[in-house]
Amino acid sequence: MNVDPMYQYSLKYYRMLYERALDGCDHIPQVRRADRNKEFKKKFTEILYENICRSLFEKDKLLFSFLMCMKIMDETPGNLDQKEVRFLLTGGTSVEMERPNPTGENGWMSNKMWSSIL
Repeated sequence: MNVDPMYQYSLKYYRMLYERALDGCDHIPQVRRADRNKEFKKKFTEILYENICRSLFEKDKLLFSFLMCMKIMDETPGNLDQKEVRFLLTGGTSVEMERPNPTGENGWMSNKMWSSIL
């Protein structure tokens, strides 16, 4: 698979973003470690998003935003239903239908469409 050279980021680049996020969290007093970690994750996510979007082609920004959103939502248990995510990524793959297609075999809705609705 050919990857556009524009998207071949180096470890050095990500390390620089990580260090910038750490520097941005230095002003937070070390009262609670959990609060500091939460603030660091927020700051790193913000810096990562801004810098990556700055270097993406316009056509790829929406997909990147969607993937980041899914990853952020996945971190909190219960935010994402894994069955729905799998369906979103793969589509309907069910072979057997619980109920028959209401439009019939040759109706306006195919069996695959009906299976996806079910």
